[in-house]
Amino acid sequence: MIRIRSALRRLRLRLLPVPAQALGLAVLVVVLAAALVSAPLMVAGAEQGAWEQERERLSETVLGPTLGTTSQARRQRFSDERIPRTAQLDDAVTAAARQARVEDSGLGLPQTLTYLMDPLQFSSSTTTGPVQLVHRTDATQHVRVVDGAVSDTGVLIPQRMAERAGLAPGDRLPVTRPGSPFLVTLEISGVYADLVAPLPEFWQPQGFLFLPVLDERSGNLVYPPPAVLGSRATVIGTAAEVEENLFLEWFLPLAPGMRVDGARDAVAAMERMQAAIASPESAVSALIDQEGYQVPVGRSALPAVLEGVNTTTRLLEPPVRAVGIGGGVAALALIGAWAGQRMRRREDELRSLVTRGLSPVRSAVDATREALLPVLAGLAVGGAAGWLLVQRLGPADTFPPGVLVRALAVLAAGGVAALAVVAGVTAVLVTRLDSIGSGQAAHLLGRVPWLAVTAVLAVVATVPLVTAEPAEDGGGIDVLTLVVPLLITVAVAGALTAALPRLSAGLGTRLRRLPVGPFLTARRVLAGQGAARLVVVTTALSLGLVVYAGALGASTDRTIATKAAVATGSDVVVPIGADTTGADLPAGSMVVGVENDATLLPGDTRINVLAVHPEQVAGVVRWDEGLADRPLEELMRALADADGPRVPVVVAGDVADGVLEGTGGELTLDFQYYSLPAQVVGRAEAFPGQTSSEPLVVADWDGYLAAIEDAGRDPALVLAREVWSRGTVPDVVDALTTAGYTPDPSAQVSTAADFAARPELAAQTWSLDYLRAIALAAGVLGLVGVAMHAVAQQRRRTVAGLLLRRMGMSRRAADVSSGLEIGLLAGLAALVAVAVALPASALVLRVMDPVPALEPEAVFAVPWGSIAAVGTGVVLVTAVGSWLVGRTARRATGGQVMRDAT
Repeated sequence: MIRIRSALRRLRLRLLPVPAQALGLAVLVVVLAAALVSAPLMVAGAEQGAWEQERERLSETVLGPTLGTTSQARRQRFSDERIPRTAQLDDAVTAAARQARVEDSGLGLPQTLTYLMDPLQFSSSTTTGPVQLVHRTDATQHVRVVDGAVSDTGVLIPQRMAERAGLAPGDRLPVTRPGSPFLVTLEISGVYADLVAPLPEFWQPQGFLFLPVLDERSGNLVYPPPAVLGSRATVIGTAAEVEENLFLEWFLPLAPGMRVDGARDAVAAMERMQAAIASPESAVSALIDQEGYQVPVGRSALPAVLEGVNTTTRLLEPPVRAVGIGGGVAALALIGAWAGQRMRRREDELRSLVTRGLSPVRSAVDATREALLPVLAGLAVGGAAGWLLVQRLGPADTFPPGVLVRALAVLAAGGVAALAVVAGVTAVLVTRLDSIGSGQAAHLLGRVPWLAVTAVLAVVATVPLVTAEPAEDGGGIDVLTLVVPLLITVAVAGALTAALPRLSAGLGTRLRRLPVGPFLTARRVLAGQGAARLVVVTTALSLGLVVYAGALGASTDRTIATKAAVATGSDVVVPIGADTTGADLPAGSMVVGVENDATLLPGDTRINVLAVHPEQVAGVVRWDEGLADRPLEELMRALADADGPRVPVVVAGDVADGVLEGTGGELTLDFQYYSLPAQVVGRAEAFPGQTSSEPLVVADWDGYLAAIEDAGRDPALVLAREVWSRGTVPDVVDALTTAGYTPDPSAQVSTAADFAARPELAAQTWSLDYLRAIALAAGVLGLVGVAMHAVAQQRRRTVAGLLLRRMGMSRRAADVSSGLEIGLLAGLAALVAVAVALPASALVLRVMDPVPALEPEAVFAVPWGSIAAVGTGVVLVTAVGSWLVGRTARRATGGQVMRDAT
């Protein structure tokens, strides 16, 4: 037992001779591993996150592939079997899907939709009218049967039709094609509740079968024929008997919870299915050849969505890689500093060993052996931490397959690099122990004016940022935007610390009036020694990165929110008919008018026009105070209270000041066939609804419509209308339907969320979130470095501290001196960090505009949260560092110091 303990002790001494030093190295390797592993995980998580974002935004029916054709022949055909054989075509398409193994690739088997090209005519004892026959796979499971039951031979009719025609389950429904002598009698097996807006997701792609549309000429709602649901055999058999052609569609649903790699497999399966259909040997091709059917044409949003996912990943990968590599390099630099500190603490021991023949290679091998366990432990903890942080806080909580192998490879490379740095630094320093003097290279390096060189580099690197314009597809983080603020921080912090000795000389007599503790602190800090200057510069770098990343992140978030509000007007924008009227809209909604392609005279400036109700604007739009030089309420009050023969307007965008000043704000809106006089009552940099870089003229609704009528025009014919509303799409559409407004079926509903989901915006947001996480780790390391520096300085000042206590300096005064010194160093670094990071981020933000084609320009936001975090960190490191220094000082006794000296 004693031998085992002795062996374990010898093994521990060989691998971990100084546990405290090993713990410090392990902590640094944890940071290194987390920074390196998080980069590939972040990119993979962004790929999955972008896919999940799109899948949540779009419905399954939009994403899932759809094939479509008709029973109508491409050329003249006289086959009596053409319509009945569509059942065989349906089976052949399903067989092609099985052949393409779609079920193994995240897609379901095709769901069939069949309906008549032209409605039939029905008649009952009380009325007659058009009727549409519809079959869809599982349709009866997605309607509510209120009377009767589902039957394979009967049909389900909507409740409103049953009430109007006096029909009930068990009755007969005669139908025929107008102009045809053939009559078919259908058996009614049940009645289902009418489908109204908002439709269930299952029926959303078939809204044209259930929801009314707007007749642009009359302004009236036109309801589709009642949709009668039946089995495939019933619908195809009826169509064949009355000789009416059919539309046929096949929808392949996505598997629940499909990941991005599954979506790529689904696209490949769809391509295989279309190849199987197009094969000359397929049953589909045979039927197309025999009956002249149209070749089934596929459509799906899936390829476009995956292209957007690829774009997001492509834009995200370079900045994330740059930040990850930068964090790794910084961690390796700290590991090198740790290796140097290890050498300094064991310098006497190593000098003795060198005189006995210790070579640099052997010392490097010994250092690597001692660093092996801490490095392995740090890699394990850091890798797991990076994985968990990206999984919990990143774009997605799942990763595509294959990323684990890449992450482990990067982790292994980081471990090898850490050991190589420890070995290299140790070998170099041992070599210097065996030489006299600092060497010619070190002498030359010492004569280089590093502060001036850094300042010149900072100026040179800043020039491209000042002269550059934002990229058309949006800017992002790159090496230049990362390096410039760091260079400026180093230059400013270096200049400030270099000026400290001069400040000390100027304050000479005043400092002597201070109490002992503050006087000692001031002398030590203002002396500007190399170690203190290095602490200030490195801490300013780390804290500056925190503030810089916070400023970019907060400014980008504000810019995206502002541009989304400007581009879309409000949360939801629903185009409606030009002459649609209804009841009062709920709070948070309003009707606006839009007229594009006008000319502002004088100046011949292309503009767009937006007519609003001024009293409703503030409760609907998302306004940013930076969009105008006065509050929105004041702008709208000026618009509503204006009185005169001209239309009051607010001009938003790039309109020359000289035009407004030269005309006194009296302008003309020219629409080629007519023109309107306008009076400018306010200016804004941008305004909600400004969907392009062209200026927007915001007019009062009542005054603008009156001016149009005075010009002899009908507002309903020249002014497109939209409803802007707060809330979600289903809630807004439901509220509009209740109020009697009908969305324009030919236009698409747009949302602020759709704008924010653009690939370039998602990529920039996620990359800045990653930068903030890395910057926070760097800030913590920087503050830890301040505390470690204070403890190391206390160890060096042990003798001086004992002498000061012998001379009458109290322990409290010594503690106050240590705390003030730590606080001054950290506070000075924080001051430089904030003073440099804020203007640097404002400079960089201009070229990082995510959507430069839209107004306004990038909007700056002060990162109060990051500044508060920096201030809190300074206070904490001052308190903790003071406690550590006091603890170290109390452990040092006079006897121990004398024994160490001998």
